[in-house]
Amino acid sequence: MNVKYIYFQRIQMKKLIRSLLLIFCFSLIISSCNEEDFLKTEPVDFYSPENSYITSANYEAAIVNLYSRVRDEFFSSDGHQDFPSAAIQATDVCYQHKNYGFTTDMSTVLLSTTNAVYRALWEPAYRIIYDANVIIERSASDENELTAEEKTYFAAEAKFFRGYMFKMLANLYGNVPIVLEETNSPKRDYVSSSRAEVYQQAATDLKDAADNLNGIDDVSDSRISGLAAQHLLSEVYISLEQWQDAVNAASAVIDHSSTALMTERFGNQKNEKAWPTQGNYDTDVFWDLFCQGNQNRSAGNNEAIWVLQYEYLVPGGGASYGGPELERCFAPRAWQAKVLNDNGKSKPVVPKPNAYVAGRSSGFVRPTHFFFETIWQRSGYDQDIRNAPCNIVRDFIVRNPDSDHNGKWLFKDNLPIAMKSVNDTTRNMYPWITKTSTPGKQPAEAFLEDQTIEGSLSWSHVAFRDVYAIRLAETYLLRAEAYLGMGDKQKAADDINVVRSRAQAPSVEATNVDIDYILDERARELILEEFRLLTLTRLGKLVERSRKYNGVNGVTYQDHNNLWPIPYSEIEKNLEGDLQQNQGYN
Repeated sequence: MNVKYIYFQRIQMKKLIRSLLLIFCFSLIISSCNEEDFLKTEPVDFYSPENSYITSANYEAAIVNLYSRVRDEFFSSDGHQDFPSAAIQATDVCYQHKNYGFTTDMSTVLLSTTNAVYRALWEPAYRIIYDANVIIERSASDENELTAEEKTYFAAEAKFFRGYMFKMLANLYGNVPIVLEETNSPKRDYVSSSRAEVYQQAATDLKDAADNLNGIDDVSDSRISGLAAQHLLSEVYISLEQWQDAVNAASAVIDHSSTALMTERFGNQKNEKAWPTQGNYDTDVFWDLFCQGNQNRSAGNNEAIWVLQYEYLVPGGGASYGGPELERCFAPRAWQAKVLNDNGKSKPVVPKPNAYVAGRSSGFVRPTHFFFETIWQRSGYDQDIRNAPCNIVRDFIVRNPDSDHNGKWLFKDNLPIAMKSVNDTTRNMYPWITKTSTPGKQPAEAFLEDQTIEGSLSWSHVAFRDVYAIRLAETYLLRAEAYLGMGDKQKAADDINVVRSRAQAPSVEATNVDIDYILDERARELILEEFRLLTLTRLGKLVERSRKYNGVNGVTYQDHNNLWPIPYSEIEKNLEGDLQQNQGYN
C-alpha cells in the first residue's frame, strides 16, 4: 500500500474523530442546560435580587420593610416637606411657623417644580409600590420555597400597602400612573390613569387584602389584619361614590365582636391625675388612649385597628429616639416663652425644657384659632372631654425661681407674658395638645440630674409611644360620611353621636349633619392623627376650608390647588409616555 495514501487516510480519520467529538460536546451542552441559565451567575455569598426572594424568611423581611417604610416615611419625620408635617400644615386646622415649613404663600409652594410636590408623597409612595410589586410578582413565581398559603398571604399583605399608597396618591394628585409590575430597567412611558381608575385599583388591592389577611384576633400588635383593609376600603368606596359598599366595609370593622370604642378608663395610668406640677388635672378615657403603653390591643385597647410600633434604643425602632416627632413639630416651645419681672426684665416660664410643659418642642406647626376655639364652641366647649385641660392645656404655671411670678398661672393670673412677635404667638405660646407628648414618661436619661424644677429635660423631641395608623373612631366617621352620601342623615348622625357620646359631648341633630360638620368632628377627634391634607383634597375642600379658617396660608391658595400638581421632574423624564398635568398648573 502506498505510504502516502496511508498517511492521507490517518489524517482524514483524525478530522472525522475531531468533528464527532465537537458534535458530541455541542449536543451535550444543548441537551443538559438552558443557554440563559448557563450564562446566569448565582451569587452565593451575598444577597442579590436572584437569591433574596426564596424562603419564607426572605419574604417576611421584605414585608417588614414595607411596615418600616410607611412608619418612617409618613409618621416619623420632623421635616417640613415630609409627612406628617406636610400633610397637616397649611390646612384648616394648622399653619406653620414662618421660619419653618412651607412658605406662607401656598401658590408658590404648589408649583410643579418644587421639591415638596415630589418629596412629600409622590416619591415615598411609588417607592413603597415598587417594593410591594416585587413581593407580589415574585411570590407568585415557582422559583421560591413558599407554600401555596404563604404565596397568598404575602401577596395580600403587599397588596394592602400598594392599595394604601394608590389611595393616598389619588387623594392628593388625582390622575396618576398605575404601576403593577416590578420595574427592572429605566422606564419612560408611564401613562396617567384617571382618579377613578386609581381608586378602583386601590379597591381591588384592598379587597384582596381584606379577603386573605388574618383576623384581628390572630395577628400581633405590629401587623395589619383584614379589618385594617376594610377600613381603608370604606374610604376608597366613598371616593368612588359606592355608598353601600362603603357602609358594608366600615360595618365589617364596627360590628366585629373584638372591636369597640374605649368608653371606660383603661391602661397603666387610669388612676392618675395629670402632672401635679401643672394643675393636677382630672384625666379621662380620651387621655388614656394616648398614654404610653396603651395603644395596642394587647394592652386591652379594643379601639386599635392598626398601630405603628416604636421602640426606644432598638435598631429599627423608628425616628431618632424611638418615637414619632409629634412633640418637636406640633407642641409649643413653652420653655422659650417669656414673662416680665417687675423691673421690666423678662424671664422664661421654665428655665429649661420641661416634661410637664410641652417637653422640648420646637413649635414648628401651630393649630389655628379655628381648631382651638371655633370647633369647640360648636361642640360643648366645657363638656367635650377632648377639650379638657388634660388633653388640651391652655394655661401654664410659671415654674422659675428667678421669676417674680413663680407659681402663678400665665393667663388666669393675667401675667405680663410676651405675646407680640411671631415667635411669641405662633411658636412659643399656644395651647398644648397633649397627644403630642408622653409627659413625664420620657426615658430617665432625658432628665437633667438637677431636678430642682421637677421635669427639667436635657432632650426629648418625640412622643415615646406607639402611634395609631387606624383607630375605630375614624371608622365610625367614615361610615357616617357614607350614610350622608346615601342621603341618610339620621344614620350619619347616629354614627357621629357614638363618637360624641364617648367624648361626653352633646349629640348632633340629623338636620345639622353635612360634610363640613363631619370634617369638624374629624378635627376634634383625630387632630394630628389623620393626614388632614389628604382628607380635604379627597373631598375637594382644601381651598374652601383653608381660606375660611386659616388666615396665614389659606388666603394664598388658588382655586386649582384642591389637587397638587404632578411633579414636573416626573413629566420631564417621561419622554415616551403621557403624564397629564392637573388643570391650572404649567
